[in-house]
Amino acid sequence: MTMHDPDAPVRRLVSAVDMHAYSGRRTFQQVDFQRTLIDALDAAAAQSGLDRSAWYLQEQGDAEVAVLPADAPEPVVVADFVRELANRLARVNHSPDPAERLRLRVAIHSGMVHFGRNGLPGPAAVDACRLLDAPALKAALRDGDADLALILSDGLFHDVVSPGYRGLRAVDFTRVEVTVKEFTGVGHMRLLGGPGTRRGPARENSPAAARPSAEPGGTGHGTHLSIGAWSSGAGDAIGRDQINHGDRHVR
Repeated sequence: MTMHDPDAPVRRLVSAVDMHAYSGRRTFQQVDFQRTLIDALDAAAAQSGLDRSAWYLQEQGDAEVAVLPADAPEPVVVADFVRELANRLARVNHSPDPAERLRLRVAIHSGMVHFGRNGLPGPAAVDACRLLDAPALKAALRDGDADLALILSDGLFHDVVSPGYRGLRAVDFTRVEVTVKEFTGVGHMRLLGGPGTRRGPARENSPAAARPSAEPGGTGHGTHLSIGAWSSGAGDAIGRDQINHGDRHVR
């Protein structure tokens, strides 16, 4: 990766990935899961035509923050890379028990990045990590059976998903308000993969029940996510490798 002046920020895509329930696993299982995670990320990028060797990476054992190069197409990253990552998880996750599967939270954001001497100062990387730690995102993965829980920043959602690039549909996402530490903002969530065990619907009278993000031209107004609002009905298949692993969203 070309080194940048830390005093000269550049606009880049930032992705943040974290394994679910990593710390409670045995040491050698952590070793295996780390290897599987990197293999899955590398394969998903390659299948999407992205060169992971050009990404700036901050690796943290069970997590990774990546800054993508300037020529990384945002629709390809949001649609193809995420889909292929879910497909790779489907290949390695054979157990119906969520506790035995590699399950990921993924956040993607676009913003100004500084390349510091000891990491990534500035709001873009911090905001991506705050979205990754959104309570609603963690709860959706913890209390459901999906393999991958994706959250996009509000600006990226409206720039890439709302226009429908590469088959993305706004109705497949749920708008959630995110408050983590000093960060307050809006994210848009989607669940992918998993064996598809059906969960109960949200209570109709729950004021916290999440609403789907609006289609292009809609209002896009939403509320905080209620855990029970996540449905795991059969969604659209996301690839040949995942015929029975459709994504789930609030309908």
